[in-house]
Amino acid sequence: MQFQGDGMAAPYIDIKDNDEMYYVVEERGVELERKKCSSIDDVLYFLFSSITHDMAFAYAATHKKKGVDFRRLMFQEQLRLLGLALEEWRLKRELEIKEVLRKAPYNDGIS
Repeated sequence: MQFQGDGMAAPYIDIKDNDEMYYVVEERGVELERKKCSSIDDVLYFLFSSITHDMAFAYAATHKKKGVDFRRLMFQEQLRLLGLALEEWRLKRELEIKEVLRKAPYNDGIS
């Protein structure tokens, strides 16, 4: 069973006949991301992470501050939103963000 996306990078869930579940992002027929989910919680985390990312992006875009890395506000807002759903998801995303920032630190000079 496949809950098909719209082909415009909207995520969807692919459930195989053997009950394996995958979180998939596809754009114009090209698969950009496929994550195997070991539980329904994983599926929900990936979906909520994507939804809250989009919400946080919109929030940061309308509240940006000169001289401050856009991602700083975006990540803070996403963590706040995920924490409203489930603290475990907020903590998980916080670790992912730390890895992103390790590879690509903020570029605004703020500690």
